[in-house]
Amino acid sequence: MAAPESAPWASGPAFTPFTVAPKIRNADEIVAAMQERYPAELRDEGVGGTVILWFYIDAEGAVRDVRVHRSSGHPTLDSAALEVASVYRFEPALNRDRRVPVWVSFPLTFQVR
Repeated sequence: MAAPESAPWASGPAFTPFTVAPKIRNADEIVAAMQERYPAELRDEGVGGTVILWFYIDAEGAVRDVRVHRSSGHPTLDSAALEVASVYRFEPALNRDRRVPVWVSFPLTFQVR
C-alpha cells in the first residue's frame, strides 16, 4: 500500500499524542486471514515468525498505510503479513474526545498449530 507523496503519512511513522489507542474491531477475521495467508511451504516445514508492522490509521479508523517495522527474517512471511494487514479494521484513536490519525505498530505472529 504505497502512500502518495502528498499524503500526510508519506514521510513515515511519527508520534501523535492520543489518550485512547485505536482498537481492533475484527480479530476473528484477522485470525482467519492469517491462517489462509500463512505460506504453505513454511507452515509445512514448521517455520513461523513474527512481523512487526506499522499501521497509519486515519481519524475515521481506516488503515491508510502499512509498512514492515521489523522483519520476521522470512520475506514470504513479511509479504503474508502485509496481505493480512489489508483485513484490519479499527476504531479510531482519540486524543481526549477528538479522533486523531496515528501510527501504531502491531506484531503478527505466524505459528504452526
